[in-house]
Amino acid sequence: MTATVLVAFLVLTFWGTLAQANAESVGLSASVAIERFFGSFFIWVLGVVPLPAFKSVAVVACVNLVASMFFRMPRGWKNAGLWLMHVALLVLLAGGVAGNEIKREYNGFEVITLNSVERPDSSATAQKVKFYAAGDSLGAEPVNLDESVLLTGWPYYVHFRGDLPMSKDKVISMYKVYYDPFHFVPYAFMVLFLLGAVFHYVVKVRGARKGTVPVLALAAGLVAMAPANSQASAQPTTIWEGLKADSPVLVDSAIRPFDSFARGFLDNLSGRVTIKFRGEVPYCERLEVPKLSAGDVVRLIQNHPEGAKNLELFKVLRSDAAQALDLSEDRRYVSYAELFRSRDLLQLYASRDDNHPATLEMRRLYSNVLEYEAVAARTAFSPVGDAEAGVDPARISMEVLYHKLNLALWAFVAAFIACLLASLNLIFKSRKMDVAANVACIATAGILAVLFTLRTYVAVRVPLSSLYEIVLLVAMLLMAFEAGAFIFCKRRTFSLMVPVTFMASLMLFFAKFVLEPGDTFRPIPAVLNSSVFLTVHVFTIALGFAGMILSGVVAHVALFRASSEKNSASSPLNSLLYGTLIFGAVFTVIGTLLGGVWADFAWGRFWGFDPKECGALFVILWAMLELHLRAGKLVSPRGFALMNCFNVIVTFLCWFGVNLLGVGLHSYGFQSGSLTWLALFVGIDSMVIAYLGLRKS
Repeated sequence: MTATVLVAFLVLTFWGTLAQANAESVGLSASVAIERFFGSFFIWVLGVVPLPAFKSVAVVACVNLVASMFFRMPRGWKNAGLWLMHVALLVLLAGGVAGNEIKREYNGFEVITLNSVERPDSSATAQKVKFYAAGDSLGAEPVNLDESVLLTGWPYYVHFRGDLPMSKDKVISMYKVYYDPFHFVPYAFMVLFLLGAVFHYVVKVRGARKGTVPVLALAAGLVAMAPANSQASAQPTTIWEGLKADSPVLVDSAIRPFDSFARGFLDNLSGRVTIKFRGEVPYCERLEVPKLSAGDVVRLIQNHPEGAKNLELFKVLRSDAAQALDLSEDRRYVSYAELFRSRDLLQLYASRDDNHPATLEMRRLYSNVLEYEAVAARTAFSPVGDAEAGVDPARISMEVLYHKLNLALWAFVAAFIACLLASLNLIFKSRKMDVAANVACIATAGILAVLFTLRTYVAVRVPLSSLYEIVLLVAMLLMAFEAGAFIFCKRRTFSLMVPVTFMASLMLFFAKFVLEPGDTFRPIPAVLNSSVFLTVHVFTIALGFAGMILSGVVAHVALFRASSEKNSASSPLNSLLYGTLIFGAVFTVIGTLLGGVWADFAWGRFWGFDPKECGALFVILWAMLELHLRAGKLVSPRGFALMNCFNVIVTFLCWFGVNLLGVGLHSYGFQSGSLTWLALFVGIDSMVIAYLGLRKS
């Protein structure tokens, strides 16, 4: 019954996530799909066929939990932690259903009129905040809410959403108000569940052994957040000639090195940070190098615009866009001069109100044209002097050095060497080759540790705020696992090193050649630089995803080496498989809970079935399904290993695939251009799993 409920949750989570993307693609709000799949008891198919929705399955899960605790779960002091975890789940499910039934949302608006704006002693007058039901988009029926009651807290929770300037003398302040008497339920679940998990581990798993320190407390103590706030003076020095790589410039109210701006600019246009010298371009023939750096390109555009406009800088990604703009369909790169001939047509296509792929490409090209023109007009950035306020020469020089070192590339090279040596060692069985392979693993982890140290110094924050950084972190954790096994484990599974190093190499290749932007220190959204909970959440869930990936890798090895003896439940490899799955599931749960705490502080709600949240939930449900099938002996050790093989695919789809939907509040995690790589990996790994599953022991 538990397995059936978990499968139902998995199907609804997957279906509801895709429905959110589909709703936005047809011009509807994602909240329509959220209400249909997660806020209702039934899904009405074709208007007449009822299927159980999330609430119905939650009610069934509550009944199943109560029945399990009364008739199936073992009793006794040593199982108190297990009971506490199941009580926590009951509180979450029952409280969530009840809270959703009585919760209400309101939008609040306050009009502020500014008086004497130009004078220092300017004042402002504000009208009383007016509240409307969340579904009242036209503001037709105001709701009478007492502001004095709202300030007292429970059961009302007020979240300030920001100011919206309407004119020079009028600003509207926006609020979101939640009437939610059960707002405490996720926190109660988190406390009860974590206490139960720790108690179960200390008493049941570890027994009477001492020295057990929860890893979560150690990880939380090591992570800190230092927000960055570099601002330049209001009147920067405009010195355009002689810009060097480490020359400070003002970009979007932040001080950056000229090299970083140039790299980001050229990457936007062409997807590269250098451009090969092609043809006889005026003012370029005297250059002795075969290619131009990003800084050379920016200087050329500003100082010699007539010559620069013939450089093929703009990458065209779609042939239909090239055809519509009367460009050559055989060339991937075109010049500004070619685009300028169709500039009005490009602007017209970019203004279309649809999300057709060709329209999105037109918008990208038009945005790049505007950015090119801003650089040519010298309005894209402003040079500032070293003595200006907010300029830190040491940090600026370190940012330039970071790009020159190209540590992500060197980490990939070291990981690839480790994978190659480990593969050869399976043939030659050489101790020296094994040591060399592990030294390469240690070198990879060391390079990535240096990379994160430099990024922390330059960005003045813990570098865990983008998909690029998180992929690097997971790769470092995988290589650190292998290095730790080499140093501390006397009996190692040598064949496990190949898939671990291969997975790390694959992720580093993906980070370097697919995810890495030209400017790797682009400003992040303010919400990502505001709370220590976000940093701890990202680090913890990265540990969880690393554990899930590792358990999938171990499962591949277990099936490959399958035999009647080694595939038994007592096999060391199967013990490692079970242990890594537990590790991944626990830290994914903890990381998701911490993400809910951060979301409550940042957005005013703990959980909203956002696609990114649904992705994490899907990973948790998948892990719980595997563990319950194993505990109930509903699958054989071989079947358990076969299910675990899909852990890598499930994690990647919920980690990268959700980002491709472009739906939800996690807009900072959206990623384009990785669909081909993700589909290729899923296809190849699925064929490998099929081969291992059909392969005879």
